[in-house]
Amino acid sequence: MSTIFKVLLVDDQQIVLDGLKQQLNWSRFHGSLCGCVSDGAQALEFLQSCRPDAIISDIRMPHVDGIELARQIHESPLLTGIPLILLSGYREFEYAKSAMQYHVNHYILKPVTRQKLKQLEDILTQLYEARESSRQKIADMTHSNYPQEIAQALQSHDVNAIEDFFRSPLYRGCMEDRSSCDIMGGRLITLLYDYLAKIHFTPQSLYASKGHTLQSWYALPNPTSKANYLEELYFDILHLLLAQKGNNTSALYRYALQYIEAHYTDPNFSISAMAEEMNITLSWLSTLFKQGAGKNLNSYVTQKRLEHACELLRAPGHSIGEIAHLCGYEDPGYFSSLFRKNIGMNPTEYRNCQL
Repeated sequence: MSTIFKVLLVDDQQIVLDGLKQQLNWSRFHGSLCGCVSDGAQALEFLQSCRPDAIISDIRMPHVDGIELARQIHESPLLTGIPLILLSGYREFEYAKSAMQYHVNHYILKPVTRQKLKQLEDILTQLYEARESSRQKIADMTHSNYPQEIAQALQSHDVNAIEDFFRSPLYRGCMEDRSSCDIMGGRLITLLYDYLAKIHFTPQSLYASKGHTLQSWYALPNPTSKANYLEELYFDILHLLLAQKGNNTSALYRYALQYIEAHYTDPNFSISAMAEEMNITLSWLSTLFKQGAGKNLNSYVTQKRLEHACELLRAPGHSIGEIAHLCGYEDPGYFSSLFRKNIGMNPTEYRNCQL
């Protein structure tokens, strides 16, 4: 049975609110109007008592405009993840695109014609279907016994079972979706630390480490980077339990370096794809790389990307957003934050020091 898809409308023009209420084909996306407000401040107040499945908001409004509304939703632990569709005039479109840093990916140019209403309905239908798919994945997780299987695999040091799980349809499907990805990741991190608590780690050290791990996890910008982080985390710990394998470690390590050199600028760089290309397990790739480089794969790739960013920033040819993309980061905001954390200044400051 289909469930209701709640939509909040935000616009300071009553005629726009009335037009959307009356002319949208709500049944197409199982929609229900949960509220109408006239600016971003009222929207934020409304969100304290009701969480919609999507928000349609104007850009230009008094008090709190659409961009500021997007920022506050993105930065709020309770509100982040609510899809926001922005309505903007043609002359405001460049300004509207600044909301991309807050994960706003949907825009409708005013005036809202019949054709634009169709586009809006298409977007809402896609969001509805994505939500339903996410709910199904969460339901599949709930009915699966994977927590027991993972706990048993960790206890018996069964790396093949861990490997099989990371390749399973359940795990892959969950890691493609933001909502189910966060749930799956949080549970797997908890399972790993529950295992560590049963061996020779003190509760104090585990508490601090788990807090840092979860903070790093939730700060990552997309499911692909979260999957990379999670798999690397597991095998960073498990590699200490693995036996030494063969005499071909150095050759595999050199190939791993070549593969990274060819692919590190790809935003979809995946350690799983790298392991498949090398025809070895994720666990063994993690082990041999850490033995060879003295650091884990994600740290090495981040270092390569930031070194490349520094090279590009020394020339005036590209914007910060373009450099972020050329270095493998789809989210310029996350790139700037990571750059500051590792280099000690943001990309603009670094460029100004070099030019």
